[in-house]
Amino acid sequence: MNHFPGWMLESAHSYLKAAELLDAQNLPHVSMVNAAIGMEILLKSFIFVPDQHQGTSGETYKPAVEALIAAHKHLQSIGKTPADQRRDGHDLLTLFHAVPAEIRKKLSLDSQEDSFERYRDVFTRSRYQYESSSWTFSDPVLMRLLRWTLANVVSYYKQQGSQDPFVLDYITEVQAGAAGD
Repeated sequence: MNHFPGWMLESAHSYLKAAELLDAQNLPHVSMVNAAIGMEILLKSFIFVPDQHQGTSGETYKPAVEALIAAHKHLQSIGKTPADQRRDGHDLLTLFHAVPAEIRKKLSLDSQEDSFERYRDVFTRSRYQYESSSWTFSDPVLMRLLRWTLANVVSYYKQQGSQDPFVLDYITEVQAGAAGD
């Protein structure tokens, strides 16, 4: 791992917090959409590379498009994506498969592949609840998956040597929260 995208993890965390607040306010549909974008950002942290301001707090990223193309073709080859469907950068299942297999294994993400498949199009199909193609239900499962995955990803980046303040503070926050339970 050549870079530690702390800003992306912090962004995913912000969407998780928004999802939790919205869920507590009895806005489960909007909560689920926020959890979906948070998960998207979290998965993209493994397939995006720095493009500007590397090593600074303003580091920005661009996708490693080859990983997305390969994941999309793989899903087409196994029948989980129609052959004529264009690649979708919001598709959680495509993003899941774009994450290197060894990282998915270390993070125990493979055990959650069914959930990534089930919720793969929440962001694109549920943003506008008034559209006829929008999901007709919502649940907190994706939010819980994001919370679990974020903790695993932050821990992974810490083990890889990240000194990003968000990563270091998040581990301390999680440990303090666990001690208080």
